[in-house]
Amino acid sequence: MPDHRPRPAILRVLIGTQFGLFYAGNGLSSIGTWMQRVACGWLIWDWTHSVFWLGILSAGDLLPVILIGPIAGVAADRWDRVRQNMLAQIVSVVLAVLMAALLAVGWLGLIGTLALITVQGTLTAVIQPARLAMVQQMVPRGDMGIAVALNSVNVNLARMLGPAAAGVMILHMDILWIFVVNAAVTLLFVLVLMRLRLAPQEKRPHRGSFLGELTEGFAHILRAPALRLILLVMLCGGSLVRAMIELAPAIAARSFPDNATGLAVVTGAAAFGAVCAGLTMGPVSSRRLLYSVLLWWGLGAAASVALTHTDYRIVATISAMIVGACIARGLISTQTFVQLTTPDVLRGRVLSVHGLIARGSPALGALVIGFAADRVGLALSVEVTSITLILLLLVLFPFVRNAAHWVEDAA
Repeated sequence: MPDHRPRPAILRVLIGTQFGLFYAGNGLSSIGTWMQRVACGWLIWDWTHSVFWLGILSAGDLLPVILIGPIAGVAADRWDRVRQNMLAQIVSVVLAVLMAALLAVGWLGLIGTLALITVQGTLTAVIQPARLAMVQQMVPRGDMGIAVALNSVNVNLARMLGPAAAGVMILHMDILWIFVVNAAVTLLFVLVLMRLRLAPQEKRPHRGSFLGELTEGFAHILRAPALRLILLVMLCGGSLVRAMIELAPAIAARSFPDNATGLAVVTGAAAFGAVCAGLTMGPVSSRRLLYSVLLWWGLGAAASVALTHTDYRIVATISAMIVGACIARGLISTQTFVQLTTPDVLRGRVLSVHGLIARGSPALGALVIGFAADRVGLALSVEVTSITLILLLLVLFPFVRNAAHWVEDAA
């Protein structure tokens, strides 16, 4: 007798929709991306032993979103999102193969690595809004929240598995094979994108110029106090806490005798904490999301101090897990708030601003913290930035309380 009981929501989304195929391909590609990111960080640290240069690497990877992100948001609303992703992934394959080849012949070097990572960061900025907006073409509207949560878990699983795999390969193989693996899994993602059959993308008449549509997203944020505030909190948290992940090679060198092993442990522990945070997050009202981001970023600041002050591996590992969990909760809460409170016609552009802050703020923070760390030490630099963040959150609390009432009234 057939079982007519409804499937659990997660299985319904993963098995019963196109999202499951996308989820698998994107997950493999993200693992490869994180492997390559860790490999580049390891090369920069091995060549320079400078926290500042790690900050430069992070800036090259993440800062292009500041210029490209808002434009990409309009593009995601105007043009075919799957084709945008396919083209960007094909170029990513070419870049990974090129980096492997240059390493093999000894021609890559510091400047070459930074230049190619900047190109890769630009590609990521170009496709990020389209990739996020594709979700609504793959799942029913009622399952959007589940799909967003699964996307977050996917990203953080990649953050856990990618660095761990990269650390093992750095120990036992030539580092250029990491770039080869990234090229292979990215090519698999291209094949997945070719098989996707999404619901038709909603077309709406363009009400003005490209620039006019771009500014419309910013105007909406400025008119919405709660949205503006939660993005401001994410900017502060991303700059002063999320930046810790970009400085993982320097953090690992402090607590672990083997830098490669320490790098894999620190980044893997942070990702494990992020996955746990994502899987344990239940339904939360928009009002509570506003309050919770203050708590999570503040706790992350305190854990960052412990992470950069300890010489004990177990303390560093636990602190990295807490930092990863706090970052994940802060970012997931912010994106969920954006999804719940933004009209459909503006979602792509507001998500592009969200992505701009999510990617740009840790790059800026890593650059500043790295510059300071080379002069006064990493531990003192993080202590000052963490105290600064906690003070900023206390200053913002009254504004959060007022914004929470606005959200409640608007609901």
